[in-house]
Amino acid sequence: MFPHYDEVQDSSANALSGYSFPLNATNVDIVYKSGGDASGQYLSISAKPVATPSITSGYEFLYSSASIGTKAPIYSFVSPKSNGIIDIYYWVFCPYNLGKDVLIAGWTGDHVGDWEYMMVRTVDYEVVSVDYHAHSSTGGTYLATDPTIVWNGTHPIVYTAEGSHGMWPVAGSNVYKTILDIYDLTDDTGAGVAWYTWNNVYAIDYLENRGYTGNQQWLNFDGYFGNPKDTSCLLYSIIGECEFSEGPATPNRGFMAGPPMDVLCTVNSADADHSVYTFQLSAAAQAWAIANGTVNYVAVHQHCTASPSSEATDNWGFIAFDASTGVQSYTVTTDRCKKDYSRYASNYEVGFCSSDAEADCFTVSGLRSLIEYVGDSRPSNPDKNVVVNDLDVWSWSY
Repeated sequence: MFPHYDEVQDSSANALSGYSFPLNATNVDIVYKSGGDASGQYLSISAKPVATPSITSGYEFLYSSASIGTKAPIYSFVSPKSNGIIDIYYWVFCPYNLGKDVLIAGWTGDHVGDWEYMMVRTVDYEVVSVDYHAHSSTGGTYLATDPTIVWNGTHPIVYTAEGSHGMWPVAGSNVYKTILDIYDLTDDTGAGVAWYTWNNVYAIDYLENRGYTGNQQWLNFDGYFGNPKDTSCLLYSIIGECEFSEGPATPNRGFMAGPPMDVLCTVNSADADHSVYTFQLSAAAQAWAIANGTVNYVAVHQHCTASPSSEATDNWGFIAFDASTGVQSYTVTTDRCKKDYSRYASNYEVGFCSSDAEADCFTVSGLRSLIEYVGDSRPSNPDKNVVVNDLDVWSWSY
């Protein structure tokens, strides 16, 4: 794809000067190095292709047949973490993302370039879970023993959506977003052409601070592999998208160094009135809290999803801060979610507080989604009280 990018644009689609084309795997990081930060820069094409499922003359490179596409490499980032965890992120690049035809809104969500990934988590070199990812959504993590996953030997089968490339564990129509509570956006998948991805894996050791050399220099580029988004259409204020949406960020993303978006849990069968969270704070988090001098408690903030969404609630739990250095483990108990409106424990975050009161919590982490299991399967109705034994080590911008 690099030879086809003929412009570097800013977020307003203005062409930036000072770059030499064509780009390639070893010179694209010049875009990064020239300004020290390319996070607001977009590798793009000078003319906007027609956003339809058909091939537009002159832009055939944006569309590839299945027989050609299945010869492309899979880019795998290997990210070792604490407690015996190794997360392996498998990324695929597609030249074009075909959006959706949304009722009166028309065709929305097209963009040049598309990076999608799935992740396999191992603990002590044993596969424990698989994360199927689609369009920044969460909820795609499955136990390795979940019968939903179909395996080809040691390889979990992934169904990639037509046009939009979202990754799913099953074939069919998969809902990933609902607009205005009335219209579902779906990824359609099927048992199409088989892509034996393990035959062409481009392995990469994840470097949190970049510093790649040789034919991996392109991973130093921290901008976008596609066009900036259009915000000029009437429906942007309603659904957040126009005909052309934003191209994807680099696959070398910071979240691969930390905990994934989902965490697996079980129902708290021993105590119907409470949830129990066991987690670890990083050495950096502990050091920050000690230096701050006002941290006396560590909190868990449990979010409870409801139907309708306006009835969502939350619960807080606290434990005294342990002022020891290094990674520290905490166990915090919260009340269960309230019983009515089909509530269930859906997310949690942790934080630092000066007292055991919500109002005195001055920094909290980002949310992680709770994926509940009973045995090897997800229940059709998740529970209001859960047990979480989180192996990941928490750290955030304090």
